[in-house]
Amino acid sequence: MKVLNQIYFTILLLILGLFSNSITAQKIENNGIHRHILKESYFRLSFDNDFFAHSDDNYTQGISLEIADPIFQKNPVNYLFLNYSENKINGISIEQAAFTPEVISSKEIRYGERPFAAALYLKSFQLNINHKKQSVLYSSLSLGVLGPLAYGEEGQVFIHEATGNWVPYGWRNQVNNDVIINYELNHEKKLFELSKFVTVYSDLGLRVGSLFTDASIGYTSTLGVFKSVLNQNQPGKFQLYFYHNPKLIVVGYDASLQGGLFNNSNPYTIPFNDIYKIKAQVDYGLVLKAGFLYLEYTRSFITKEFRTGTLQNWGGIRLGFKF
Repeated sequence: MKVLNQIYFTILLLILGLFSNSITAQKIENNGIHRHILKESYFRLSFDNDFFAHSDDNYTQGISLEIADPIFQKNPVNYLFLNYSENKINGISIEQAAFTPEVISSKEIRYGERPFAAALYLKSFQLNINHKKQSVLYSSLSLGVLGPLAYGEEGQVFIHEATGNWVPYGWRNQVNNDVIINYELNHEKKLFELSKFVTVYSDLGLRVGSLFTDASIGYTSTLGVFKSVLNQNQPGKFQLYFYHNPKLIVVGYDASLQGGLFNNSNPYTIPFNDIYKIKAQVDYGLVLKAGFLYLEYTRSFITKEFRTGTLQNWGGIRLGFKF
């Protein structure tokens, strides 16, 4: 069975690897074996923006402030998470994501392009580490707002005015206010090591709620000096590695395209029949961990999400500190 699992995921690796030249990841994604920090207490700032890819459309910006500490073990939300192991890391984050069409300076609706949309939410999360099974389970619950109350317009206008770029007038046509309630599970398991410096992990994800509802399957490979949270008794004070994380996603609902579940009075959205139900994504990047410091540069690509859409790409940086 172990050999069959290796063969299966090797085939999956090869299939998904074919996409890596044309596509690639989840918006503001802080979970993942390649991003876990080997400490119960840490702070991390994440910033995604499409200017890293010399563009200004689709998923245009994401910001996350994340903190983990044993004090969050008393968070009542934790009762909603699966008890996968006794070794847990708990925390919260506040995240904002903004989405725009290809032309942001137009005051008129850009039919056939992505609608303006913004999301702001508080996320409670828990990471379960199972050394015996060599796997981790990430669970999270997000509560927040979609629409003008998420202040996507104010954030983008401020940045564009400060840098002398086009003023994004089209936010007057953004998706209207609605409630965000989203639950997420992500399971990763160590599959095999190809050498001392190359490791491959499975990556299975599920999101259900009013912002995103989808399921994903993929893998994560790391190349370099890497000590994951599964490496028991190996603190790995210095780590430097490259990661590659492709996946296929089956889409059920996307409020950034379709609008919220509870408020249908939107100026413009993408019809459900025009949304592609299967898409492919790839993340890749470089991570440095040294002492208390976490530093990451990432690039992401994703296939067309709807019939008249375009390929998307963006980049991001993450800065974290253990304490």
